[in-house]
Amino acid sequence: MVVTITLNPMLDKTMYIERLERGAIHRAQRMEMVAGGKGISVSRQLKHLGLKTIATGFLGGEVGGMVARLLSEEGVDHDFVMTDAITRDGVTYLEPDGTWTAVFEPSLRIDVRFVHELNKKIEALVFKSTWVVCSGSSPGHEADDLFYGAIVNAHKAGVPSVLDSYGNAFELAMKAQPTLVKPNKREFEITYGRKLETPVDHVDAVKFLLSRGARYCVISDGGTDFFAGVQGHFWRVTPPKVKVVNMTGSGDAMVAGILYGFRQGWKFEQCLAFGAAAGAANARTWDVATLKLEDITSLESEVVMQRV
Repeated sequence: MVVTITLNPMLDKTMYIERLERGAIHRAQRMEMVAGGKGISVSRQLKHLGLKTIATGFLGGEVGGMVARLLSEEGVDHDFVMTDAITRDGVTYLEPDGTWTAVFEPSLRIDVRFVHELNKKIEALVFKSTWVVCSGSSPGHEADDLFYGAIVNAHKAGVPSVLDSYGNAFELAMKAQPTLVKPNKREFEITYGRKLETPVDHVDAVKFLLSRGARYCVISDGGTDFFAGVQGHFWRVTPPKVKVVNMTGSGDAMVAGILYGFRQGWKFEQCLAFGAAAGAANARTWDVATLKLEDITSLESEVVMQRV
């Protein structure tokens, strides 16, 4: 069972409108809602690939209740800590030509007593898991060390872990030496204040994260070439060229794809290619992290893996 941890989830609404005009009143043709958040998206994709998973983290208020209900309707197992901080909304305005504009509410701070409660819940879940995935942002400094604690507990249980975050939560969690780290280019730059402009910059960044104790590292970059490595072996990966509809969740689909590969007993290079195909397949659909296995395998042969 893969446990995913989302500290800062969101109720993700899509409003279908004719045209977005500043200063005007808009009436949507229809509205769709889905549970959002990086760890949640990883769990959703794993579920579609037939792997057992459970999502945890913080939810709060009526909005949090709606997120939990939507996950149940999707058949995604979950066990969240309910807090008095209302879960944020995110609204995307989608026009017929595919143009979209998104507005996300700010996060509310989590009281420290709920932080302790989630830490205990994670500790119990880790001992039932095969992987622990720490994904997304932290809602505030009170929760910043939860990913660190989750990875420490994973080590105690002999369970591998994934870290896909940024900022202080990422830096703290790196001290626990996660198995796989997967920030994107912008997240790495925000966290470490280092611009990644050349292939050498990217490889050096991969080496830097590996030197801090990670076994595997991927630094993704949207739909463009990205870089990855394991000690002594480094790759430049060119993902399949697709017509991009929605990039949201492509990194999460990649993480799920890599974990699927590990579950099959594949070597990291094959897991990486499958993950790259999953990210590209996700980008060519509006729905987030709902790929079938054939959606991914149809693109796998188009991934170009180059040793660097």
